Amino acid sequence: MKQTPPKLLLLLLLAFAPLACTKNFAEYNLNPDGVTTPQPAYMFSDALVKTSGLDMEPRTNYCHAFMQYGYSDFWSGTSYTLSDDIARRYWNNFYIPVLQNLEFIMPLLKTNNGMVTTYAAARIWRVFIYQKLTDYYGDIPYSQAGKALESGIFTPVYDKQQIIYADLISELRASITLLSNNAPEAVQGDQFYAGSTERWKKLAASLLFRMGMRLIKVDAPQAEALVKEAYSYGVMASNSDMPVLKHNMNAPNGYAFNLSDQHFFLHKTLVDHMRASGDPRLKIYGGVYDKEAFLGGVITSSDTSKFIGFSFNAADPLPNTRVNYAVYQPKDTPFFDFQYAEVEFLLAEAILRGFITGDASAHYQAGITAQMQSLAMLPTAPSISTAQISAYLTKNPMVDVKDPTTERSIEIINTEFWVAGFIADADEVYANWRRTGYPKLIPNPNTVTGNSNSPGVIPRKVPYPQVEFTLNNANITSALSAYGGMNDFNEKARVWWDK
Repeated sequence: MKQTPPKLLLLLLLAFAPLACTKNFAEYNLNPDGVTTPQPAYMFSDALVKTSGLDMEPRTNYCHAFMQYGYSDFWSGTSYTLSDDIARRYWNNFYIPVLQNLEFIMPLLKTNNGMVTTYAAARIWRVFIYQKLTDYYGDIPYSQAGKALESGIFTPVYDKQQIIYADLISELRASITLLSNNAPEAVQGDQFYAGSTERWKKLAASLLFRMGMRLIKVDAPQAEALVKEAYSYGVMASNSDMPVLKHNMNAPNGYAFNLSDQHFFLHKTLVDHMRASGDPRLKIYGGVYDKEAFLGGVITSSDTSKFIGFSFNAADPLPNTRVNYAVYQPKDTPFFDFQYAEVEFLLAEAILRGFITGDASAHYQAGITAQMQSLAMLPTAPSISTAQISAYLTKNPMVDVKDPTTERSIEIINTEFWVAGFIADADEVYANWRRTGYPKLIPNPNTVTGNSNSPGVIPRKVPYPQVEFTLNNANITSALSAYGGMNDFNEKARVWWDK
């Protein structure tokens, strides 16, 4: 018998080899460590972590600059100059990693009878994210957002902010009801409250309260009704009610990367205000460095009398006070997503406006006290003593004896809101400033001439990402009609509630 040549035999074996492996192909190629079924609790947890683990450049470059917290020569926001690189990051950060997770798990949680409170918590956090987005950009994709896989919608419409707010309010109400009716069931994947439904309910009520206060200029009666409703549910009552994300080396705080090469200077507006008020937080917020910390620099002075902030006036001394690197840059710096102190400031203002009853001054003092005490959670555990807090409250009462009007007290409250929002809450402070007009900020006078896109005026809304004109042109072009028809800082570019 004629033998098959060795080379031919090898070729025949190789040719039939794939056929021999196909019988149990799926079994053999299954990753034993992979997840074959979506885990809603894990995805919810991931959304919470990524909310504050994202790139913080939009908040520093625009919000910190607009609110005169600080200055970096890298920030286009200081000169009110358009930057698509900055504008798109806030959009991308929230829509892709955070809302992508939330929109995917919502239908799964809705039909899972054992995760009712987790469904409610996910809805609450979805409200939290969408409010940030709509307060930043105005009209945005909402009702059709995240529906590419489910419904094949790749060009979502831009919903009006007023309609978005109405639905967010409904979502909060429904979530509060679910939490109340299913209280014994723990929230799964909870990074904030160890599954506590009561604290998630307080967070939802606090969000509703904040949304109500947003409407004071556009719909005062609804603002009052929402504030009363939210207050009846029970808002946050202590620092333990705050949603605090405890970051670590594996899931770092977003500012760890942002501040690693932007050791920014504090602004003269902030430094001068805090020094004049005798604020003990100033030496926690910043310090005098010999050089930038990421280049090996260290604090050479915490004497606030020597602090010099960045000034718009080129004739003023050069700045020497930078953000406290040891406190705010570490990867494990916890992130306060919604400070309890802000709830107290809103309560004080609501009382002065006659929306609810109570002691406005007591809430004002509680807000300052809570925020000062919360700083001890940060790296290096910077503490402010009870005596220091008491002295500050005595020197800075809510009622100005020289101008005891209600409006002046509202200004004082919201100026404290501004001081308390340093670093973590610059985007929320930016929204609150547009809502109230406080603190009173003098725009950068150097923007009147030059290359500024908003001459002499602090921008009121951030432009949309340019990529939307490629991917979703018809809908974004339609949305721009509400903002002067231009994607820039023009005078008509204001969100719905900022009238």
